[in-house]
Amino acid sequence: MMLSGFKLSKTSLATIATLLLVLMWLIGNGNVNTAKVEFTPVIEQFSECPTQGGNLGATLIVFVNAEPLAKNLAQTLCQDPVVIKQFGQVRAVWNHSEDQVLQYVGKGIADLTLVKENLMAAIRGESTYGYRVVAAYPDYSAYLISMREKPQIDKAYLLGKRIGLLDYPTSRSGHIIPIGMFKELNLSLDSLQITYANSHTELRNLLISGKVDIISSYWQQDRDEAILSRNYITPIEQQVSGSKWYLKMETNNIDLFCAVQRTLIQMAKDENSGYFSRLTPEPDCQVSP
Repeated sequence: MMLSGFKLSKTSLATIATLLLVLMWLIGNGNVNTAKVEFTPVIEQFSECPTQGGNLGATLIVFVNAEPLAKNLAQTLCQDPVVIKQFGQVRAVWNHSEDQVLQYVGKGIADLTLVKENLMAAIRGESTYGYRVVAAYPDYSAYLISMREKPQIDKAYLLGKRIGLLDYPTSRSGHIIPIGMFKELNLSLDSLQITYANSHTELRNLLISGKVDIISSYWQQDRDEAILSRNYITPIEQQVSGSKWYLKMETNNIDLFCAVQRTLIQMAKDENSGYFSRLTPEPDCQVSP
């Protein structure tokens, strides 16, 4: 038995030596790429600021889908007296990827987030992590919008059109609803001429510049009247629930709830857009005397 084991060991060593010789020969002849393999790091897009408070180990994490909103909100919250008392810094992350939404909200990482009610219900965020609605935007309608004709919800009509949609699957008016309409019309995405944009503003720029014939979006009364015509919009869905701000309330931190709600309402009032300025508290915070 000992002799057999010794022979096996010699065989293994001989095999390894042979493989090393072959590898050295391949390298010498340039057949093996010895360049260092580099992995592209995942770049997290965020804005962070210190509160100048004493609790340096505590971070208030915000997750939203837009960079300007994230940066503005982080700076504003860092100056709030309640946030200063309770947190050492505020980190506001922006990303519209569905995977990132599920990562931050589905796993309860975000303390404050702006998401659709249906998504929060799907991940059971309220019962699992104690997310509570702080404020909500009003319901709205989703439309097909064109420049020179009223769009038709018709298979033959849409087949010949260049269509602009949003590039993130969590947007209802810019992605979910129009794709659902295509499915109802038995239209595959491969059969359509679709151009994807990163924002509703970019969709409008594509339409105005003639790069697409139709976009799917909501109607911005205060802005669209100047560049588009109401005669050339067709509703796809009349009542779409607006996004809501949720705060994780694992403890009954009413001071933080009121501070966040106050900040969001004031930021909405400063917003130039008619729709995004119509943010309402849910429920209205009542601070005890």
